[in-house]
Amino acid sequence: MVLAACQQPVPTLTYVGVSRTGDVERDLSLTFERRGDRLTGEYTVDAARGNFAGTASGTTVTAQLAPSPTCTYQFEGTLTDTALIGEFEVAGCPGGEGGTWELEHK
Repeated sequence: MVLAACQQPVPTLTYVGVSRTGDVERDLSLTFERRGDRLTGEYTVDAARGNFAGTASGTTVTAQLAPSPTCTYQFEGTLTDTALIGEFEVAGCPGGEGGTWELEHK
């Protein structure tokens, strides 16, 4: 019990903005926990949800996006206190397309 009382809560961060693929723009929200350099959470594009897992080194973020168990994307971007901006590309998603994220801290 004493150890649990000494632990600090894990910060949960929320970013909102848009995802662009070609000429299509969709609403996007991302909520994740940061534990040291590890980032884990969930994103929502329109009504579809997916998992977000990656690492942060300085302001550089590298992550895997998984909208389903059979579909993955690689994401690389820049994370600041106010924004997360980056690009994603297909890693293993039949028919998938790459694009960009532009998010602001909520």
